[in-house]
Amino acid sequence: MPAVPPAGMTGAGAGGNVMFFNTAGAAGGTVQFLSTELSFEGSVVKGAPYSAEAVTETTQTLGDGNKISRKTSTSMYRDSEGRTRREQSLPAVGPWSTNGTAPVTIFINDPVAGINYVLESNSKTAHKRPFGKFTTAIAGKMVAASRAMRTDMRTEVDTPPDTKEEKLPSQLIEGVQAEGTRTTITIPAGEVGNQLPIKIVSERWYSPELKSVVKTINSDPRMGETVYRLTNVQRSEPSRTLFEVPSDYTVEDDSSADLMKEHKIMMERTFERSADKKQ
Repeated sequence: MPAVPPAGMTGAGAGGNVMFFNTAGAAGGTVQFLSTELSFEGSVVKGAPYSAEAVTETTQTLGDGNKISRKTSTSMYRDSEGRTRREQSLPAVGPWSTNGTAPVTIFINDPVAGINYVLESNSKTAHKRPFGKFTTAIAGKMVAASRAMRTDMRTEVDTPPDTKEEKLPSQLIEGVQAEGTRTTITIPAGEVGNQLPIKIVSERWYSPELKSVVKTINSDPRMGETVYRLTNVQRSEPSRTLFEVPSDYTVEDDSSADLMKEHKIMMERTFERSADKKQ
């Protein structure tokens, strides 16, 4: 039977930014996935250089009128040859909040040299892997994990949700022309114990000239609204040094590593450092 889109899962959809939170209870919520910006993890895009700040804001309004807001920001760069760089800070969430500067992880994809790097700013370590291996393995397993979560959390219904998609008039967003689509999913009254129909609305804005999604809006009354957008878009060629490992970093070749295990270890190390700083 069809499944109602689960509450507790939010994301920027085609924009590539995914944020999964299990927020059951004001104080008891746990983070399933913190934030993953995957908009650079697809095919190589050449001839469309830019730099920008990718901002994701989630706002949830509680029954008593109180609001929970979260905001993450990622610096993004792409050159004319298709190299990409993503600088992502660990957001301050619950026990992982930091008193100082949040740890930064930098992802560099270099299809020209055929290499991927993951740079840990705290330890000044660069993890080196063949181009595509890190991307495919991590992205693929995260998709599988999200599907597993969706299966565990879904609510079975007798009636398929009504889905409507419409094309929106193009508009200028951050100096680039963007084409928009809006998708509305309506859950009929009574299907999940709801007295009235529930409408889940998503918008996606894609720029053909930038060859990237520049904005998405996802609104679900059960979880609130998540807005992903590119800001401060610069169309000039980024500096070549942004796609190189700094000279003071130690390079570790992880070509044969268990990628998901390495990723888990990296996150655990980051959380441990954050906790140590807080004490």
